[in-house]
Parts: sequence; structure tokens; C-alpha cells
Amino acid sequence: MLLEIWGFQALEWGSEWRRHYVNVMDYATKRVIGISPENDLMSAANLMIELRIRHLPVKDSSNRLIGMIGMREIASVLLQGGREALEKEKVSDHINVQPVKVTPDVPLLKAVELMLEAGVGSVVIVDDMDRIQGIVTEKDLVKFLAVVPSIERVENITTNISTYVLAGSSVREVLELMMELWTRHLVMSKEGKVIGIVNMTDLVRKGIEESLSAPADEVVEPTEVVPPSTPISQVAALMVAKGKEAVLVGPKDSPDGIVTERNMVRGALEVLSRL
Repeated sequence: MLLEIWGFQALEWGSEWRRHYVNVMDYATKRVIGISPENDLMSAANLMIELRIRHLPVKDSSNRLIGMIGMREIASVLLQGGREALEKEKVSDHINVQPVKVTPDVPLLKAVELMLEAGVGSVVIVDDMDRIQGIVTEKDLVKFLAVVPSIERVENITTNISTYVLAGSSVREVLELMMELWTRHLVMSKEGKVIGIVNMTDLVRKGIEESLSAPADEVVEPTEVVPPSTPISQVAALMVAKGKEAVLVGPKDSPDGIVTERNMVRGALEVLSRL
């Protein structure tokens, strides 16, 4: 009986050790691109579009974290004032001064829990002087899931598609709907058939380069469709290989679900909790 008790305790301790052994720095992006609060919003937008990132730390000359600015803030200003507003307004006017941050010794599991609790897409890693050491984003967690085998099915983190945008909608119309629904991805349909996914970054780029009245169809991405029973790790590997922020889930001809990088944060929590 004593051996059984000790055996159980050892197993539980081993599980806790493995879970906490995965450190936040193991899967962080360590070469972090940041921006000064004195830069204009157009500079921030161009950086995010060029690098295909959605979270930009704002830092001072000593690499200390001041706050964060994201693609959502860029989209909001673009909708309100157009390209001219992005060129005129400063990053300092739109900073989130309370970003989620952790120290380098924190387990990845804790960083993921904080992301979900705060409803954010990134966690900045700082030292005790608030100097930036790295960042973990939704994209980094997809890369983590792509290399960690998991039998968890993707249907467990899938979001049912309840809203479609119609082909012919303008960039403004789709961006406004994204802001209202608090999402960065929407599924586009034409004549009742899904033709792909539009994402916020490409819409902002189109709005800046051309016009908010430009057709959103021109930035729609054909997407991959996976069966609901596909393991999360396989979906993550597909997203990494194809450079996709989202994939559709369901029957190939009529998918009814979507999995985005944000959904994958929940997947990372499930996988880390089982290590």
C-alpha cells in the first residue's frame, strides 16, 4: 500500500515537473522588434504589415517596455481618419500602457494562462528592470503545438462559423464588422459557397495602399480545410508550413468551423496541462 501511494505521488510530481520545465523563453521570439512612442502610426502599421506581426512593443531608448500597440489600434484609427490620421497621430497616443508581461523564469503554461485570462494575443518577457527579453505571441504557440505530438482533436477548439462576409463587400465594411465582433478573421462567401478567409492585416494594408472603399475580395486567401478529427498538432504544423493564420474545419465542400491562431492558444493550454 505504501509503495502504491509513493508510486502515485512520484507520478504526480513527475507530471508537475514536466509541465513547469517548459519555460516561456523556450518558445519565445527573442529578437523583438519594437517602436518608439514618438513614431507615427503609419510607421507602426508598415512594420507590422512588412513583418506579418500584430503586436508591437513600444520601448524607450534603453529597451525598456513602455506598452504595446497592435493591429486593432491601427485599424481603428484608419477607419476613423483614413491614411492621413495614421501619418499624423503618434504611437504614444494609442499605447496600451498595461501590457501582459512575465519574467524569463516563468513556465510557458503560466504565460498561456495569462494570455487567456486577459484576452490578449501576446505576452512580453522582461527582466527586473523592464528591459525586453522576448515575446510570446499566438504565432509562437502555433509553432510550439506543431512540434509537440498531441491526440487532442481540433474540433475541441474550433469556433463555429456564424457570420460570413459577402464577396463584393468593401474593406471598410469588413473591418468595421471585425471591430464589432472583436475578431481578426472572417470567412467570405460567394453565391452561398465559401471562397476563403480575410484577415485584418491584409485589409489594413489594402486600405492604406488603395482605399477603404476597395473590394475586400482582392485580399481573400484560399484556405486549407481539415476534418474535425484532425489532431491539433497536425493542424498547427499545416498552419506553420503554409503560413496560415487560420484554417477551416469540416466537410471540404461546406466547412462550418474555423480555427485561428487565437483558438490555438486554448490548444496550447490543453497540451501543456497534459505534459
